[in-house]
Amino acid sequence: MSDAAVELGGVPTRVVDEGSGPVVVLVHATPFDLDYWSGLACALRSGCRVVRYDLRGHGAAAEAPVPTTARLVEDLRELLDVLDVGSAHLVGHSLGAVIAQDFALAHPDRTRRLSLLAARASPSPLFTTLADALRRDAAAADISITRWFTSGQLARNGSAVQYARTRIEQTPVASWADGLARLAEADCLEELARLTMPAEVVVGEDDQGAKPEHSRAIADAIPTASFHLVPRARSLLALEHPEIVAPLVR
Repeated sequence: MSDAAVELGGVPTRVVDEGSGPVVVLVHATPFDLDYWSGLACALRSGCRVVRYDLRGHGAAAEAPVPTTARLVEDLRELLDVLDVGSAHLVGHSLGAVIAQDFALAHPDRTRRLSLLAARASPSPLFTTLADALRRDAAAADISITRWFTSGQLARNGSAVQYARTRIEQTPVASWADGLARLAEADCLEELARLTMPAEVVVGEDDQGAKPEHSRAIADAIPTASFHLVPRARSLLALEHPEIVAPLVR
């Protein structure tokens, strides 16, 4: 396994590269970092080369501001160039799914397959509201953790809850708010019909942000996509249920 510092667009960040075989690149959501994918990476690396990295404003790149989605897409292109990867299977969660969709639209020749978890592809007033609330008051972070977990899960304070709390504490509030703003302004639904690579759209039945009906619309818009609803699950699918997600994206 390689765990190294890589510079993307002038910003140093962290990249973990493990396993061998077809390349799978995992693109995380806000306010998380590449460790969000640890369970899924473990499940995939026996048959794939699994690459994960920290987005600007997160993890090892926390000091960098979160720019436009176009810049985040360019960072992903640079990552593939640095690693000498011609094309890859992109797996994106939430903000990562926005980046993955836009990358696939801009670089279809470099996108072998597309897996979208808790995705958005049209503007979301909810995420605009959350971004504005965070900018006004960092205590609004509590809104998100109660969207991600049930009261029982929060009371038990298991490893997924502990990880989420750590990321809330360590990710700059401005980065989180800007990441939510990029998610809120996603607007590529009508363009998705151009995609021809294999794809799957996965959403939790109880996801309060991405919404199953919107994920269904994304799957319907991509001619090659399959749709998968995970029963009794919320947004953090790969963190809480890597054993369910892995067979869907393997």
